[in-house]
Amino acid sequence: MSTRPWPRSLQRAGIQRNSPLVRLIVLGSADVAAWLLAWLLASLVVATLASPQLMIELIVLTVVAQLAIGAALSLYRNTHRIGSADELRMITVCATAVGVVLLVTAALLANPVPLALTVLCPVFAVVLMVATRQVLRLSLDMSRRPTSGTRVVVVGAGELGAQLIRQMLTDPDSGYLPVALLDDDRAKRNLQLQGVRVQGPTTRVREVTDRFRAQGVVVAVGDADSSLFRSLTAQVEGTDVWIRVVPSITEQLSAPLDVSQLRDLNVEDLIGRQVTEVDPESIRSGFQGRRILVTGAGGSIGAELCRQLHRLDPASLVMLDRDESALHALGMSIHGRALMDAPEFELADIRDPAALRRAFATHRPEIVFHASALKHLPMLERFPEEGWKTNVHGTLNVLRACQEAGVERVVNISTDKAAAPTSELGRSKLVAEGLTADFARATGDAYVSVRFGNVFGSRGSVLVSFAEQIRSGGPVTITHPDVTRYFMTIPEACQLVLQAAVAGEGGETLVLDMGRPVRILDIAHGMMALAGKNCPIAYTGLRDGEKVEEDLISPDERESVRVHDRIWCVRSPHVAASALPPPTAAADERSALYDRLTPPRAAAGEPPRADGALVGKAPTDTAVTDTTVTDTTVTNAGAAGAADTYLSDLIGTALGARTADAAGRRTDSADPAVR
Repeated sequence: MSTRPWPRSLQRAGIQRNSPLVRLIVLGSADVAAWLLAWLLASLVVATLASPQLMIELIVLTVVAQLAIGAALSLYRNTHRIGSADELRMITVCATAVGVVLLVTAALLANPVPLALTVLCPVFAVVLMVATRQVLRLSLDMSRRPTSGTRVVVVGAGELGAQLIRQMLTDPDSGYLPVALLDDDRAKRNLQLQGVRVQGPTTRVREVTDRFRAQGVVVAVGDADSSLFRSLTAQVEGTDVWIRVVPSITEQLSAPLDVSQLRDLNVEDLIGRQVTEVDPESIRSGFQGRRILVTGAGGSIGAELCRQLHRLDPASLVMLDRDESALHALGMSIHGRALMDAPEFELADIRDPAALRRAFATHRPEIVFHASALKHLPMLERFPEEGWKTNVHGTLNVLRACQEAGVERVVNISTDKAAAPTSELGRSKLVAEGLTADFARATGDAYVSVRFGNVFGSRGSVLVSFAEQIRSGGPVTITHPDVTRYFMTIPEACQLVLQAAVAGEGGETLVLDMGRPVRILDIAHGMMALAGKNCPIAYTGLRDGEKVEEDLISPDERESVRVHDRIWCVRSPHVAASALPPPTAAADERSALYDRLTPPRAAAGEPPRADGALVGKAPTDTAVTDTTVTDTTVTNAGAAGAADTYLSDLIGTALGARTADAAGRRTDSADPAVR
């Protein structure tokens, strides 16, 4: 439905709808009429009146004063929404000012004017002007109110729900027609918003959608818990009713709420993630005006790190990767163009120490984020020598280049699979953590590792794999019915990496609190519900190196220090570069180093903490002695690491995501829960 057309004669005269002139004519005329009627009502109430000539003069005075003061207060401009609380307050201020003028004038006149008349007249005028505005508001809303559209039930009768319903009912092109409200607050059971009534709690969504023939449900709860989404999904399962949600608080801050921003419910909503609270001032002060280099900049984590760092106004941001297409895409996402001729892009392989030294000597970075790695667990089980060359010796090349260039702070992105590792991926990343810790001791600078688990929507992610399998009708393949994994969004992971980078002092591993682990089977069921399909599930069995439950810390890393609400610090085992077999080392040489470094697995089966923060006993704020892996000795004091994955699109696009690129090393943490 569209609004009433504006007369063409006025359009030809240059008078546009909602122009200041039109507003002055309409609202000014309404206010003049209100004052005239107010004088009439006051005259009927007050027994003694002034002379007719004086009454006419006072009426003219109040009308002129109303228009003049109203114009001065921008009452007749498009400053306030008609009928809004702001406009009503301005009307009261204006009428009060006119009343003061009337009282002062009456006091100065020789002929007496009844005090009751000068007091009642402004009061009546305020009531009439407010009533006029409300009639205009109602008329405008009714003219714009859609009579057709997608019938929806809105969950949430709070401020966000009221704003959403108002937008739906005042925008004729919204495409939505709210027919009912649901809210669990008993105090709101009889509430009506814009004529839409609360019909009960959210547990009645199936009943209410059937009764009102609603085609969809819109969740307008700013801090909605994942349990709410799971409940709603379960209730509408098997029907054609869809569920959509309002943008997050962060998205709302970037743009006003609009019905076009409603998005479909996604797996991230069903799983639920706690809100990340970081210290933006400390992060900005840590990177603003600094020279920064990111390896693996074309990957998911590396690309998002670059985007977030770019917003912190560094002196320079160098993006290094061996994948030219990934660098091209990154340039587009940051600058909106990708000519690839800027010195900020470096095409180099971390396996090439000469190329790294050249890049570091050219740019002289002060801070380095090392996000380049091979991270596809099954592939590294088949080709362990490649993980050794990239994750171990590639990291060593980066660390040596940092040392030679005088880099002040290095952040090595690791993975939760480095905790009590059972795979080639985990073992190689644990060695990388140890090398980082040893270089921290050798240089005296802040070299740290950051360790976390899976991220939503990265290439090779279990979610993308499930989406493709569900799209094709299944079966959905899962390794084990009880397998669980930690999940985090890509922007959230990078925010915490930046916070950890400024908090780390050097030589430690910073472990991100991933919340509670999520059962992969539950994710599969949730995605099938969102897609409206019921696919068979096939269990394929755990593969070599895979765990049913991931650890965040190793058995010998139980003692840790909290450095942030979401970040724990454990001491890493130091691995001296001289202890490393060469890049071409045989399997038995690599295994010998791994065996010396990896603690026994027996103690690693402890259940997660009650809060889901870390595996094993509750951490204690205790210092741990550093130890070193040399050619002959091994001692352990912690472990570190961070990104088992790379950044990519949020899981909101999971059901429409394309399959991961088969080529290249950047397969981003293909979760071992999927074959």
